[in-house]
Amino acid sequence: MRRIRVVLSWAFVRGPAAAYALADSGSSLFGIGSVLVLVVVAALGSGIGALVGLIAHRPVGDAVFVGGMIGIGAVMAYLVLMLVVVAVLWVRGLSPSDAASGEKLPGRHAARGYGWRRPGEPLVPGSLVLFFALMTLAFGSLGVHARQVSRPWDGPTATTNGTVVAVHEPAWFEKGSGTVDIRYTVAGVEHVIETGRDPGEHVLALGEVVPVEYDVAEPAKARSTWAVESARSDATFWLWLGGGCGVLGLLSGVGYLVGRLRSSGRRGG
Repeated sequence: MRRIRVVLSWAFVRGPAAAYALADSGSSLFGIGSVLVLVVVAALGSGIGALVGLIAHRPVGDAVFVGGMIGIGAVMAYLVLMLVVVAVLWVRGLSPSDAASGEKLPGRHAARGYGWRRPGEPLVPGSLVLFFALMTLAFGSLGVHARQVSRPWDGPTATTNGTVVAVHEPAWFEKGSGTVDIRYTVAGVEHVIETGRDPGEHVLALGEVVPVEYDVAEPAKARSTWAVESARSDATFWLWLGGGCGVLGLLSGVGYLVGRLRSSGRRGG
């Protein structure tokens, strides 16, 4: 019975804790080991699937694929279990390295791992609140910028086809794929605008035909229709992501404040 408890402990507690401690140490062994385990389990699942397919007289190719997917799913499920175990250890104030070693360290010495929560400390660290705040600011800024780019113009607009006549590669200190010059004609008059080379779907090439939206009252004022559509889609994505981070930041901030109040109350008592 004792051996069974040890095996179960290593499978569902000490093993995931040891894996997280190895990953947290920055060692490359965790990444290499994870890939090897994923490949081995997927291959084993494919082999079992092929065997089942032969026995059941089913298409072997489909059985191999299903078996491989089941193997990959099992590895993913174990990674989720590792995160659950780490969350429980955080609440208990026991570091993964201590849990993996099996040592029972009572009191405030139970979380001797650097940076790990000790019993009595707030469940939510201030760094997590700061992280969500920064992510909310970053994603929200991207969403606001994309929304500004995709806003309809005040006056009436029309659409025509333009042609990419020049490609400008990005400088060594610039990010992105560069810019392009698009030439279009309105009422016999040619106009040229410069826009990003990657409007969202693909990278523009020299001579490519691009739809252009221009201001009827001021034809020289124009923009790529593809860029507007891409910005509209990006705005929705970034704003939802920023809103989600904002909600998580608010919840973590409440948890942090409650933990600080409880900790100060215990010290005062």
